[in-house]
Amino acid sequence: MDLETIHELLQNDLVDAGFEIHSFLISWYNSVVDPLFRLSNYDNDAVAFLIISTPNMFEKTFLRYIANEHKDLTRDPIDCCVKEKMQSVIEKISDHEIDVLFDYDLWPTRRPKIIMQTVGHVSGAAYFYSREHLTNDPFPKDRNMMGVCLHPKYGGWFALRSVLVFKTLKCPSLPRVLPTDVLNGDETLIIDVLQRFNDCWQDGTYRNVIPVMEMYSTLQQSYFQTKPIDRLVWLENLRRMDNEKV
Repeated sequence: MDLETIHELLQNDLVDAGFEIHSFLISWYNSVVDPLFRLSNYDNDAVAFLIISTPNMFEKTFLRYIANEHKDLTRDPIDCCVKEKMQSVIEKISDHEIDVLFDYDLWPTRRPKIIMQTVGHVSGAAYFYSREHLTNDPFPKDRNMMGVCLHPKYGGWFALRSVLVFKTLKCPSLPRVLPTDVLNGDETLIIDVLQRFNDCWQDGTYRNVIPVMEMYSTLQQSYFQTKPIDRLVWLENLRRMDNEKV
């Protein structure tokens, strides 16, 4: 199965389920991350695909997943839902060896297996903003400031979920798509979004620093605003209400 066919298959399986697919080369990622985070087990010309969830993944895929009463909701159900979806896709591409990396994957040392925000940037999916972009950095030098990705359509209303590495699929001439700088290099706006993300990420205002085409539904926001320890009850109540409608 060639690159074009694989890309078409991923698009057909995942876009209607509320995901986006962005291809990149391992070399693009390895060239910009700290050596500790490089994907050294793969050829630099190997092709990988970043999978992101868009706002409608919640309704199109997740709610259908949790409606199945045989699904175990005690483990993180979003992660389990995405994992199941990725597994169902790669089963259709049996002629390639594929490694699947998730945003929550860690080494025994607790170090992330992959820096998803960097993948978001090098794949062209979303622009990664950090204090390194600032000529006049107003933040304390000893403060650890987290960077943030913004999507050109969804702002902060999306998530970097998974990377599919095709270990034997090589394409050194893969066209590179640059991410859209939605803040146009404006340092005032970059400082503002970094401040919002680091100081008050819970209020979600960093997600709306640009006009967005779509955002999380009220139901989805309610789910993510619920403390993780209380989400099982939230989901069980939703299941019960859905059953009562039948």
